[in-house]
Amino acid sequence: MVALSDVLASNAQIQSNLPKGLIAIFAGATSGIGEVTLKTFVRYAVEPRIYIIARNQTAAERVIAECRQINAKGQYEFIYADLMLIKETDRACEQIKRKEKLVNLVVLSAGQFIFDRKPTSEGLNALLATGCYSRFRIAQQLLPLLTAAASTTPLARVVNVSSGTYEGDVVTSDMQVQNLSFTKAFSEMKPHVASIATLYLEALADQAPTVSFVHDFPGPVYSNLHKNAIGVFGLLIRVITEVIYAFLGRWLFVPIEESGERHVYFATSKNYRPRAGTAVGMALEGVNAAEGSDGLVGSGVYSINWDGEKRTEASVSALKKLRAKGVKEIVWDHVTGEFDRITAGM
Repeated sequence: MVALSDVLASNAQIQSNLPKGLIAIFAGATSGIGEVTLKTFVRYAVEPRIYIIARNQTAAERVIAECRQINAKGQYEFIYADLMLIKETDRACEQIKRKEKLVNLVVLSAGQFIFDRKPTSEGLNALLATGCYSRFRIAQQLLPLLTAAASTTPLARVVNVSSGTYEGDVVTSDMQVQNLSFTKAFSEMKPHVASIATLYLEALADQAPTVSFVHDFPGPVYSNLHKNAIGVFGLLIRVITEVIYAFLGRWLFVPIEESGERHVYFATSKNYRPRAGTAVGMALEGVNAAEGSDGLVGSGVYSINWDGEKRTEASVSALKKLRAKGVKEIVWDHVTGEFDRITAGM
């Protein structure tokens, strides 16, 4: 476990150890973990330039106003996009690419509880469209700008707030898990999503070894995410979450402020350095590279728990078996194939 005191000590040195004008993209920062991570980041960063990709303009304007109160010298811009749709995600990324030559940080936390099996208008499982595919697309689209940052600045990193350390079997016959039964959906969805995310990030790291990638599980954090769950199962989740939090929240839940601090640490610490190059983040004394998702120290992709702890042995074993079976290549071909299908004719 990375002690919270070490996290706070590291974050406190961002102002003096990282350059001013860091350019950061936050996808899904209008509530919950994304919002608190953004606000924590702008509290430490010097004159950052921030882009918020989101659908809720009212919420984004509120967050931006609060960020200006925290750091008046920062620059903040809202980019509208329905992140359930790849075409809109692409348009958002194109806006950024027209304005910027490099990007230092991409934080991906957009998502929502959806239990309807009905696909999006682009033919993706609605449950995975925002939480997986659009996130993958943002990372892929902005990879050239991240690579550019790695050659001239000390930070070039992607943080995916999802299900790190929970890797397991991948349903290669049903990559969008559209056909899982109700009971299997709960038991097989999480390891499936965790594995395809980590393997996809590994594929990106193969293309951009000077960029680092963190895939973390944030732990049980009390936020507004469950409050937006819809349908009968959404109601069930809302009720269960509120009851558990009321009675056990003090012991079971990660305080949201702590989650924000930890995610800024994940985004800036040398602990999660790239496979190659000098964009290692906060190069503080006594901080060594963590073990990567492939079991090698400092290998550029990191699957970690909410407290920065490395993966379980089950996760390590699962990923090793998946790579041996060629599932990493299957994931890449599937995801890029879906992107090609959706964007054909654009």
